[in-house]
This record gives sequence, structure tokens and C-alpha cells, in this order.
Amino acid sequence: MTYAATLLSGQEPLSDMEILLQKRDQQQYMEKPEVTFLQSRSDRAVVRYNPLNLTFGGLMFVYQRFLSPQLAAECLYHTSCSAFSKELIYEYGLIKGVVATADRLLRCNRVAVFDIHPMNIHPISGKAVETPAIYGSDKP
Repeated sequence: MTYAATLLSGQEPLSDMEILLQKRDQQQYMEKPEVTFLQSRSDRAVVRYNPLNLTFGGLMFVYQRFLSPQLAAECLYHTSCSAFSKELIYEYGLIKGVVATADRLLRCNRVAVFDIHPMNIHPISGKAVETPAIYGSDKP
């Protein structure tokens, strides 16, 4: 609730400490993504231990574990682009996952803010929320 709304409702305004505590509680919802190695769902050893999948998975792991925490850039989306990329590759395979990741990275800029529907904004973090299902096929 804003300061003006608090005054109009007749309630006492929150102290600075209460506002900081609320902000801290809200930040718990913006947890860091879990860094895991990219694994395939397939039970077949040929698919599971494919050198391309292992290479891309290893590169993604190194980026998320060591490089991403060092970058000060703030991602526009609630699920970071690298975590979203892992979900896409896991869900749709390497080729479609990389193409969909390229689409997401092209939209990950401040100009894209104007194209985000207000219903897709996370209420606590204020970031846009997307799921890999937006790249799903419409075919049965």
C-alpha cells in the first residue's frame, strides 16, 4: 500500500523498518535459479550421452555457475534466459531449444517491455513471466 493510500484509509503509515522488512520478504520470491547440469529425459544411452548435449550442457553449467553471478545485468524475465534455455532444450530438444533461445535472447531488452501484456507480469518481482509452452506446437 502506498503512503497516500495509507493516509486516506486512516491507518498509520508504515515505519521505515517495516517497509524494509516487507521488501526483504518480497525478495525471497526472487530466488536464484538452481544450477544443474543439462540432462536429457531419454532412457536411451545414445541420446543421454550425446557429445553435443554434454557439450552444450557443460557450457550452460559453466555460464550459470561462474559467469552469470559476476554480471550485473538485470534480466527482464522472471526465469532468467539461461534457465529458460535449459528448460527449452530439455523440453523440445537441442535444435528447437537453441532456436527458441535465440528468439528469447532477441526479446531480452528494454524495448521489449512495451510488448509485454500486463497479465504476464509477476506480482512480486515485477518481471515478465514466460513458460516454454509458448514455443509448443499447436498440432495434436
